Amino acid sequence: MSIITLSPNRYYRYILFLLFLIILFFTIPSLHSPSSRTISSEIPTDVCGLEESSDSCTDDSSTTESELELELDGIQIDLGSVVSNIQESVERSGKKYDEDWYRNELGFKIRYEDLGQYRSILKGIWKRYFSNDIEENHRGNKLDDILRYTNFIRSRSGVAGRQENAIPKDIYTTSMEDPDKLPDQFDSWTKENKDHNVRFVDDNGIDDWLEEALSPASGVGKEMKWLKDEGRWGVVRSDLFRYLVLLLNGGIYTDTDTACIRPISEWGKNPIKYQSDNPLIEALPQLSSLSSSSTHERYPISVEADDAPSLIVALEVDSPASNTDWRSETFVRGIQIVQWTIASKKGHPILLDVIGHALEKVRELREAEERGWEVDDEQDILEWSGPGAFTDAVFRYLLIRYGFHPKSVSGYDKPLRVGDVLIMPVYSFRADASEGYQGDEKVVWHGFFGRWKPT
Repeated sequence: MSIITLSPNRYYRYILFLLFLIILFFTIPSLHSPSSRTISSEIPTDVCGLEESSDSCTDDSSTTESELELELDGIQIDLGSVVSNIQESVERSGKKYDEDWYRNELGFKIRYEDLGQYRSILKGIWKRYFSNDIEENHRGNKLDDILRYTNFIRSRSGVAGRQENAIPKDIYTTSMEDPDKLPDQFDSWTKENKDHNVRFVDDNGIDDWLEEALSPASGVGKEMKWLKDEGRWGVVRSDLFRYLVLLLNGGIYTDTDTACIRPISEWGKNPIKYQSDNPLIEALPQLSSLSSSSTHERYPISVEADDAPSLIVALEVDSPASNTDWRSETFVRGIQIVQWTIASKKGHPILLDVIGHALEKVRELREAEERGWEVDDEQDILEWSGPGAFTDAVFRYLLIRYGFHPKSVSGYDKPLRVGDVLIMPVYSFRADASEGYQGDEKVVWHGFFGRWKPT
């Protein structure tokens, strides 16, 4: 199904209106009659997929069909049934995920869970490590904001405007090194992004930032302090900082041994958009936006209008496409996501997911030590907090939220947009630039001391 981009003109509304009538007529004619389907039978108490609000997510309250009904130029569109249809198609795709095959062939440690189960996991992580120590409105970092990403329709109140809704223009990095002795190549982040603030945070600075962002008594603070006192797993502490600062603040994190070779504003321009087999997924934003103004006044719900991605990541390896043995090359996933450079809006559930995974391991080791047990120095950090854990978190979200299977990303040499996530192709963040082909989408170089030369 091809996508046609329409330039604004006087016929824009009518063309879109005609398009949706065609979709509704040929795809789900039952939606012309709101009485033909009921919300309660199609979405089993899971109205969080329809609207934001922690109250509905927490209390599992139901929403009547009439409350979700939109009027479109005199034709009543049961938005609840539209979303129900979308959710069912996403779940059907997700349930086809072959856990054993992905584990054996590509190393993934992902189990399929539906949206309700995924939300419960996120809530559990938040409650254990954050909830007792962040005031309801402190820095705007509420669980509601994180869960909103899992809703098919997001609150208009959560969309403050294009500028505020973009990825913040703050670039973070951390290192044990003296900030005055960073590699020359790191200066490229400032030169290529003059409208961004570059913020270096050393190990003590992480503590200061945590004290400001969270209570010292928080679960996060407790585990991060233990990591520092132990002194054995500074890499894990660094990994956790990047996820935490992006979860709570948003922005870009990049390691000190990277260079920016294309401005962040130019990353992933004109991506290929992943096409679901359900046309209503593509039509949902317009269906909501074309509803009457009176309807929006009564029911202020809408799909986010800003098309900027919420998360930007890149592939490090794509073994199905390259036909290489990823295990012998010391990767931990056959399709692996880079974690030395990540860009994100604040509050993304992928970040909370990987934080929870890493902190659970920290807590287990800390409690073992407190019981007097010997804690082995040899821990698999790549699976603990590194690219293995992060890759699983990214693809778990894409599977549950969009029904997108990991292998579907294989073979692309252009950026791929899957919902709110932008995935840059292999080599776009890689270190191969001075020694081999990095592709047309090269934006970051990594880990090549003494070999980098500015373009």
